[in-house]
Amino acid sequence: MKAVLILAISVAFSTVLGAPQQDVQIVELENDNDGTGNYKFRFSLSDGTKQDEAGELKDVQGEEGPVQAVVKTGSYEFTDPEGKLHRVTYTADENGFHPVVES
Repeated sequence: MKAVLILAISVAFSTVLGAPQQDVQIVELENDNDGTGNYKFRFSLSDGTKQDEAGELKDVQGEEGPVQAVVKTGSYEFTDPEGKLHRVTYTADENGFHPVVES
């Protein structure tokens, strides 16, 4: 039984290592930050991976009164090894992280 398990792990490991590797290049890169908590960045790669995010300083109600927090909105997407596109859009604010997953 151990020999079968070791053989299965070895085959799986060699399959992953034997997969063709793709050189991925940065196609687009933007990074704007005003230094006061407001920012926007985005990038895209030659393999189709993308991310886009913006943050804005906002006054929110904390446990002990008003505080400032950065509220974020954005998305990212990638294609898995089987060729399926996955996309997540999200908001992160005083109420938590709110993702919407599209696959």
